[in-house]
Amino acid sequence: MERFGALDVLVNNAGGQYFVPAESISAKGWRAVMRLNVEGTATMTHAAVSAGLGARSGGAIVNVTVSPHHGMPAMAHTGAARAAVESLTREWAASFAERGIAVVAAAIGRFDTESLRKYPEVVWRQAARSVPLGRLGRMEEFGWLVAMLATPLGRSLLGSGVTLDGACDNWHGPWPPPTMVEDDGTVPTEARRPSPA
Repeated sequence: MERFGALDVLVNNAGGQYFVPAESISAKGWRAVMRLNVEGTATMTHAAVSAGLGARSGGAIVNVTVSPHHGMPAMAHTGAARAAVESLTREWAASFAERGIAVVAAAIGRFDTESLRKYPEVVWRQAARSVPLGRLGRMEEFGWLVAMLATPLGRSLLGSGVTLDGACDNWHGPWPPPTMVEDDGTVPTEARRPSPA
């Protein structure tokens, strides 16, 4: 505020979790993940709005959540927390629209990050195999999405959740399916008759 005179964009990107089966999540661990992911997002959002976010010419709040939305093995606590943030996104989108503030969720998929690499190698190698795109995402790609959501075009997505995950939300299991590949690892292509001219 001192440097630019106004606040135009807030990106709520704080989050964290740890690798644990759902039945082994302790009450303390659950609270820690909820506090960082949900309460942290709410605290920053209320602080930014109170400080006049969007007063100059409208504003944007981008809440970073995670994909896949159909569940995250060994990370149920963060899946629940990010679902709560997506719900808050929809609520805030309606509440702040009159102030010209667009609130959008950006769901990140399996990306090659330092955070992912802290897990055992088998975890991130399998994560890469499960992406139909054929690779982990790159952080600059997610940065491009967040930048776009902070523009007037992003404001037209008010209340939406935009997922960037190489189609993980559309697929369960390794890609390509082991039962569907040729001996050389490629997916077979059905021979098609040419269309009549």
